[in-house]
Amino acid sequence: MHIVIVNLTSGGVSGGYRKYLQLIVPLLGRDSRVRRLSIFNPPGMRSCSQLDTNQPLTWPLNHRWRGYRRLKAQLQELAPDVVFIPTARWLDFGAIPTVVMLRNMEPLVIPFGGNAYREGLKNVGRRCLARVSCKRANRVIAVSRYVRDFLIQRWHVDEKKIGIVYHGIEQPPTVCETIKPSGIDRRNEFPIIFTAGSIRPARGLEDVIRAVALVRQRGVTLTLLIAGEAGPASARYKEYLVRLTSRLGIESQVVWAGELEPLEMSWCFYHCGAYVMTSRVEACPNTALEAMSHGALCISADNPPMPELFGDAAVYYPSTLVEALADRLATSVLEMSEGERETLRHAAARRARQFSWQRASDRTIDELLRCVMPEK
Repeated sequence: MHIVIVNLTSGGVSGGYRKYLQLIVPLLGRDSRVRRLSIFNPPGMRSCSQLDTNQPLTWPLNHRWRGYRRLKAQLQELAPDVVFIPTARWLDFGAIPTVVMLRNMEPLVIPFGGNAYREGLKNVGRRCLARVSCKRANRVIAVSRYVRDFLIQRWHVDEKKIGIVYHGIEQPPTVCETIKPSGIDRRNEFPIIFTAGSIRPARGLEDVIRAVALVRQRGVTLTLLIAGEAGPASARYKEYLVRLTSRLGIESQVVWAGELEPLEMSWCFYHCGAYVMTSRVEACPNTALEAMSHGALCISADNPPMPELFGDAAVYYPSTLVEALADRLATSVLEMSEGERETLRHAAARRARQFSWQRASDRTIDELLRCVMPEK
């Protein structure tokens, strides 16, 4: 089978998407069912995989506004068996079947959701593009059951053309290989509550900030370590969070770590008292899988797809209920026995082993083959 992957973006690539490509593309290329793998990157996008050449296939910059004529012509020349677009975008490549993947639910569920008005409008546009893509594509890959159910129930996409392929997780480094972030020092070595990901309103970080403040009122001091950066569209949200920590009197307990290196992230997962997931909406969050692979004690909101991913490897609280989250934090730090903590840690590591990039690659190719050979 000859597969063409088209990274149909406006040129920008998120860290999560880049990592997805770096991990999945080599596995796809090595599969015995794949005769040839070609990759198209947007103009100016640097290589995302060792399978990309120094001059990867691309299209002229201005052809975005001309219906991607050159891209379509190149696809016709290559005559692949299937086109895979992992960005929930779609183009008409004639008789060549197309598979799209849906991996970002925020624009679909809460396009504004606390975002600046301009970003909300962009999300509305992204939602429209995603809906058209899922309707017109020959097959759709959903990265969780939650995404699949949304497509069926809300957009009435034919369930027969949707397949579920979860993301994978890498084997974590050993504790000895990790690096302690510079932001953690003797002044804030209280039990660490860790959370990670891009800082934007849909993350709901105000919940864990307020919960840490409530726990402090009970006489327990925690360090809240927040990894990630706010993009230009979320700068005001970050400013709001910083003001909130000051107003609650816990600014000295909050460490804004910024973007951490992988080995620093691993140190945090291994050494935190709890990893907290407060997001309002996700599709298949990589940080949740990473936390479990390190055996972190996980506390998560109960909104989908969190229970689908964590299973019995997390302690849950009703989403947005700060008092309940504070109770879970206090319990994990003060009341939970070491035996109970170890039970949850082992459950997390065991759960993480159900998610692998090799499995994600195998199932992705299964979905692509269903377009090439529908009877399979």
